[in-house]
Amino acid sequence: MGLFIDDNQTRKSIIHLLKKSGGMSIDELSKDISITPMGIRQHLLSLEKKGIVTYTAKKHGIGRPGFIYQLTEAADELFPKSYGSFAIEVLRDIEKYDGKDKIDKIFRWRKERLLKSMKEALSGKEDIDSIVNGLKNILESEGHFVDLSRHNGSYHLKQYNCPINKIALEFKSVCKHELQLYRDLTGKDITKIQSLSEGDPSCTFVIPVA
Repeated sequence: MGLFIDDNQTRKSIIHLLKKSGGMSIDELSKDISITPMGIRQHLLSLEKKGIVTYTAKKHGIGRPGFIYQLTEAADELFPKSYGSFAIEVLRDIEKYDGKDKIDKIFRWRKERLLKSMKEALSGKEDIDSIVNGLKNILESEGHFVDLSRHNGSYHLKQYNCPINKIALEFKSVCKHELQLYRDLTGKDITKIQSLSEGDPSCTFVIPVA
């Protein structure tokens, strides 16, 4: 999912404090950040609406329970990850010890797995228009920024971002198998006229209708 967080420094401070502490009350946050509890409450409300913060009630003796604010699981996406670098290091090791053929097999296995799941998602769609529009919907649901247009006898499918672009920059065969995936899915002789890994603004696929 794509969480959005603005550049407000107070909200950033709240997120960092909650990350380090595991949970804090409004009074504790107010003391650490040096703004009023009312101000903290407004910022927490904003973060709660964005799905970044949640709270639990905690009883403190007699009286009304207090609330401890914590980050949600989704908020973990706000912090840097190194999955891409890790994957590249693993692929480099495989290539070094098992050769380029093994890398190609890995991407082919990935293609076959994706093909199976996409075919299941597109079950019942027989004509090319339904299949191509269904493919666009699948890609968008996975976080791709996609544009689909029709030009005379073909569709142009443009992908403006690639979740594995860092891998594709070094291991070009992953792009080859992506193209084959779309060919197998549509049954059409698709051509790729632009590629993000080659510095183009999008990966552009031309899908013939006939």
